[in-house]
Amino acid sequence: MISLFAATPIRSSLVLAAGLAVSISARGSDPGNSFFETKIRPVLIEHCYECHSSKAEKIKADFLLDTRDGIRKGGASGRDAIIPGDMDGSQLIEAIRHTNEKLQMPKTKLPDSVIADFEKWVAMGAPDPRDGISKLPREIKAETHWAFQPLNRPELPSVYDAAWPRGRIDQFVLARLESKNLKPVADADRHKLIRRATLELTGLPPSESEIAAFVDDPLDTPAAFEKVVDRLLAGDGFGERWGRHWLDVARYAESSGYSRNMLYPYAWRYRDWVITAFNSDVPYHEFVRQQIAGDLLPFENPGDRDSKMIATGFLTIGPKTFNESDPLLFELNTADEQIDATCRAFLALTANCSRCHDHKYDPIPTRDYYAMAGIFRSSKNLAGSETNVRAEHSKAYPLGPDGVAIEAKREAAIKRADEVQKEYLELVKVRNDLRAELEKKKIDWKKEPTPELKKADEAVNAFQQTVKDSKAAIPEPPDYAMAMAEADRISLEEWKKKFEENTKAKLPTDPRIADSPLFEKGVHKNPLDPVPRGVLTLFEKQLPDPAIDERSSGRLQLANWLTDPKNPLTARVWVNRVWHHLFGTGLVDTVDNFGLLGASPSHPELLDDLAARFMESGWSTKKLIREIMLSRTWMLDSTVDPVAYKTDPGTRLMWRFPPQRLEGEAIRDSILSISGTLEHGNPGPSQVFEISKQQQLGRQREIGRRDYFTKDATDAVNYRSVYLPMARGAIFDVLKTFDAPDPNMVVGDRKVTTVPSQALFLMNNGIVLAQAKKIGDEFSTIKGDVVGKLYLRVFARIPTNAERTAVETFLGDSPGPEEWAQAVQALICSGEFRTIY
Repeated sequence: MISLFAATPIRSSLVLAAGLAVSISARGSDPGNSFFETKIRPVLIEHCYECHSSKAEKIKADFLLDTRDGIRKGGASGRDAIIPGDMDGSQLIEAIRHTNEKLQMPKTKLPDSVIADFEKWVAMGAPDPRDGISKLPREIKAETHWAFQPLNRPELPSVYDAAWPRGRIDQFVLARLESKNLKPVADADRHKLIRRATLELTGLPPSESEIAAFVDDPLDTPAAFEKVVDRLLAGDGFGERWGRHWLDVARYAESSGYSRNMLYPYAWRYRDWVITAFNSDVPYHEFVRQQIAGDLLPFENPGDRDSKMIATGFLTIGPKTFNESDPLLFELNTADEQIDATCRAFLALTANCSRCHDHKYDPIPTRDYYAMAGIFRSSKNLAGSETNVRAEHSKAYPLGPDGVAIEAKREAAIKRADEVQKEYLELVKVRNDLRAELEKKKIDWKKEPTPELKKADEAVNAFQQTVKDSKAAIPEPPDYAMAMAEADRISLEEWKKKFEENTKAKLPTDPRIADSPLFEKGVHKNPLDPVPRGVLTLFEKQLPDPAIDERSSGRLQLANWLTDPKNPLTARVWVNRVWHHLFGTGLVDTVDNFGLLGASPSHPELLDDLAARFMESGWSTKKLIREIMLSRTWMLDSTVDPVAYKTDPGTRLMWRFPPQRLEGEAIRDSILSISGTLEHGNPGPSQVFEISKQQQLGRQREIGRRDYFTKDATDAVNYRSVYLPMARGAIFDVLKTFDAPDPNMVVGDRKVTTVPSQALFLMNNGIVLAQAKKIGDEFSTIKGDVVGKLYLRVFARIPTNAERTAVETFLGDSPGPEEWAQAVQALICSGEFRTIY
């Protein structure tokens, strides 16, 4: 029996065949397209598509030949596979000719006649009728990757326990918990909260008076705690603690590292700038812009100019291979380090993987890498001896080292001269008005001047002399390329213009503005065509490339692109870093990698909500921290709920506050703090600066661990650990033992280890022993509840009965300073002392 529907597919096939014939016929009308279809495409299908088409099981060299776009774009090397009309410059022709031993495709050489067809095809302009855009699997995946999507504020989720949340953060967290049938633990008590908050925001334990003020506050806990957070955010300790967090990301150090470890004697100025920026709550987008292009931004006064100049130290304090003898390779390595630091710090992307080939996982092609390389290579990085730096500085600042003082005097004189000129013009107007009035009355004012007119003339003459004196009083900068005689002939406005041009000179200067070539496989001896300066194109649809004119390096445009509200990464990355420091884990685990190999956010809607509102509120870091710390989520206890722990052992769902190990800096500072030894404030220039001053004029020396820093150098330095010298290869033991970051890398998440050497350090280190003895001496003379006071000092809480009994048993009936010192050291060695919980 014949189906009634049998004719339908036959008819459809005939229609399809007819359409195909029309299509081929239409293409065939073009000789170029006809040549491609008959001579080129069949060869590609037979010999190339198996490894170089979108249907290949594994695409080799990221090279797709099944579309016009793919065959022209080329693969991972960054070279154009086909350049229409240029046979010798086309990499595909080079490959099929087998003239390059390292590039021979296919493995079995094609017949000479086929090679000739390809050469003819390229000479014809490489006509190719195929449409469509070639996309690698990772590029397709990147189009939907969460981190590259536009940032939008989501709607608040609904929750069953509507009374629990205190704000938007709690609403998102509780909704996720309820979706897993989990509940948050109870709120933390006041002793835990005051210790937790003080350590998180300052890196120091709270004092007895601070504990008492909060614990005894009659307000309810949320209101009382709000006062605590505001006080801590306003203190200088905040910048010292959170500035250190950023210095990890900025790979801060005071020497170059590697085999020739050269000192950076002025790196401490960048350190201090970071601390001040956090204390001043510089909006984060400005914080970013100043570190990338502070020298190119407008400034309000000399101090503001210098501050923004120092901020660009972010680009120059990285590690450098000063033993590199090839200047070009040194320059490329420097630019590579700057690209890596910029992309990891602000975008959490690993762009430097694209130096040799297209990124294997993220949509960052080699061309994007060299577009950014052109930006950084177009800015001059001052390095070498202090003498050389001063020479470069004098070129940019003809006013010399006294320029700031001279500028201040000049601006004051110019301002006064402007005021005088204004008054003079007003007097001239009065005199002219009087003369006009007299003219109307036909009075011969020249022969018999009226008293009023005479008085006006005297005033005008007096002010004329004042103006002349004001011009003469404007100080002339030393060695300025202009003679005094010429200066006397220049108007005040011209003076201002010339002086402003001088003060607008910036460092680093941009003397070599040019696009960078694409270096094949990253080899500096294999330059290809220049790549126009630009930024990453991975989300160009929502944020187009900035226009960079031929006179600009592109750093300012890069800074603006990074901080554009349409950039989907910058705010997300920073909000995640802040969350990471407050909870020990970011909403995205991989704080330094938001690419395709990075983790997905545990609470994507919460991350976007925080990031969107962060930008709307003026990019204020302090406001962001305040909101997070005042959430009920952050104020939860750290106790373990067995049911929740079984479902979520990593506390990713935020059912409790996750305990965190203190960093080495906070451990050291806390020990000095409870002993009363810690000196607050900024000690000034780093020890590295002092060492540099002692060296011969203008010369730098290599630095070794024992050359400059003795093992117990920290014993004599009682300031915060953030001010300790930080030379690469010479990290202090107290920091290194507790997982100090590698200053050669961007580190947003310090590794946390638990090893025997840490316990041995706390039991034997001179700092610990000395401070324990100092506290023991003090407590041996105290009367009353001494154990209770000791626990309050060390742990910010009251001891349990069991703890009190254990300490009293250890001390015995008549404890002296030695017994108390041993008890103090035992508490310092405990896990509780070095944990935020």
